[in-house]
Amino acid sequence: MNASLRLGSLLGITIRVHVLLLVLVAVMLLQTDGLAMFGGMIAMLFATVLLHELGHSIVAQSFGIRVVDITLWPLGGMARMSEIPESGKIEGLIAIAGPIVNFVLAAIAAPFMQVSALSSSEGATVTGLAFWFFVINITMGMFNLLPAFPMDGGRILRAVLGRNGNWVLATETAVQVGRFFAALLALAGLFALLVVPGMGAQGIVLLLVAAFVWFTGAQELMTVRMRHGIGPFATFQAFARRTAPWDGSRMNSESDDARPQAQDEAQGMRGFSDDDIADLEEFRGPLRSYRADQR
Repeated sequence: MNASLRLGSLLGITIRVHVLLLVLVAVMLLQTDGLAMFGGMIAMLFATVLLHELGHSIVAQSFGIRVVDITLWPLGGMARMSEIPESGKIEGLIAIAGPIVNFVLAAIAAPFMQVSALSSSEGATVTGLAFWFFVINITMGMFNLLPAFPMDGGRILRAVLGRNGNWVLATETAVQVGRFFAALLALAGLFALLVVPGMGAQGIVLLLVAAFVWFTGAQELMTVRMRHGIGPFATFQAFARRTAPWDGSRMNSESDDARPQAQDEAQGMRGFSDDDIADLEEFRGPLRSYRADQR
């Protein structure tokens, strides 16, 4: 079940919002007195997040990478892409685009922070909103530049480390650095939650970000290792790769025995030989210890 709702599309990219974010915003709005002002600040925050993610997405599209969608969720935003080539240049440019958008928006807001000196109440309101917009963008830009993979700064770090062509080692190093920063964020979150009065919400956010950095980084590292044939099932996967997927169109759906038909060797399609199948049937133990060339 998809826990996000489709808001529409922008620049050919589907924009979604996570249901949990809607619930969280609704709870916060119900607990505040200045509904209009607070609602405006929340809208400004997530408009900034959306622009940040659009910065990543537009650069990705310029390299021919398909952006599946952008989802706004409680910890910010996430642009989902079909793939990112193992190129330091491409990943570095995509990663830096988001923070650059934030810094440009902060520069645009800066002049409006002086409006109150020229007028009265309306100017004070404009100054307050401009200051809030400035703080949001500076904070978001700087925070995302932390070298905590898979955040933007961590991806920039991997892009620099991956210039030597060893993408696996670059990812491993970036993930290790990211875990160090995740531990720091977790400690800061616990300190804010348990020691500093009135900072409980901020502490929880820091703990959630730390968990996101730790587990998402580990997941991406596993993906990169598997793509390069490194991992607990790598040997068996290399062996299984010898066979092509069976063609579902060959199934006889009208027969009682609706099984895939044997692959045609004459057409160059390879599959498991009878000896391979016999070896697999006789093998006992975890697949990670399977060695086809030794059987």
